[in-house]
Amino acid sequence: MIGELIRYVTTYAPERVRKFGYLKRLIALEFRAKRLATSWASHQRASRNLIVKAADLCERQNLAVVIGSGLLLEVPLKALAGKFEKVYLIDIFHMPQVRAEAKKHFNVKLLTGDVTGVFQAIKDNRPPGGHTPAPPPRIPNLKEADLIVSSNCLTQMAGPFNEYFEKTRGFSDLDADKLAYQIMEQHCKAIATEATGIGVIITDTERFVMQDDKIVSRTDLLKAYRLPPTATVVHNEEWDWSFAPHPEEHPTHDYVHTVSARVYQRNLSEEDLAKEKEDALAVDIPPPPSLEDSLGDIVPQR
Repeated sequence: MIGELIRYVTTYAPERVRKFGYLKRLIALEFRAKRLATSWASHQRASRNLIVKAADLCERQNLAVVIGSGLLLEVPLKALAGKFEKVYLIDIFHMPQVRAEAKKHFNVKLLTGDVTGVFQAIKDNRPPGGHTPAPPPRIPNLKEADLIVSSNCLTQMAGPFNEYFEKTRGFSDLDADKLAYQIMEQHCKAIATEATGIGVIITDTERFVMQDDKIVSRTDLLKAYRLPPTATVVHNEEWDWSFAPHPEEHPTHDYVHTVSARVYQRNLSEEDLAKEKEDALAVDIPPPPSLEDSLGDIVPQR
């Protein structure tokens, strides 16, 4: 805790990044990732491998866009920079170590801003909630990107806003769930149907609290939302993420997240679809876990 406090005090960040808790969350993530490096390794490896597989599907490799680049834990930056002419990393704030890593690649640019559109809605005095729906997402280069990745940020997007609205507008749990659902739905729709390149959504979908092999509780992190279907299932994957093994959050309980990764391909021919269907039949898909056991505008930054 002392290390995190020192990091918070000594890290320069805009007031809005502090006010909405983004800096605190990033620092907490950084320290947890170090503590749980071994537990998180397989999740990070699976995420990076999936992104590389999706990159190899791109007919052109001019521009790759990664939304929610965070601390680059799940982003194969070196591989993307080697494959694409340009790589844009988008997040609300880029920590110093991320800026340093990006500078190692001449074709990597950092974009700083809010992709949900909520900050702009607040600025326009039209904050979502009640009868006002969430605004359209503000994703840069959505139509131009050959590869656009939503990197494990989907279930985190609404959190800072809901906490703020709870304090300032008396948001109830129902209000918060509604806003989260709308933000996730619009974000996924943009990646899955509005983007013209290969789209990728990697997100945790469920949280299981486990005591040994027994499921103590289960939480739907998507608030009953379901990811858009894909044209094929061959490149879709699912895995378990040992998010917080005991005693990280509980003396005896482990927190395990289910992660889903979807790849959205465009303009597939009938021949391609037929081949993908044949390949899918040849893939052994593991069964689901048994429940019985159970910031305004986007601006460049360097």
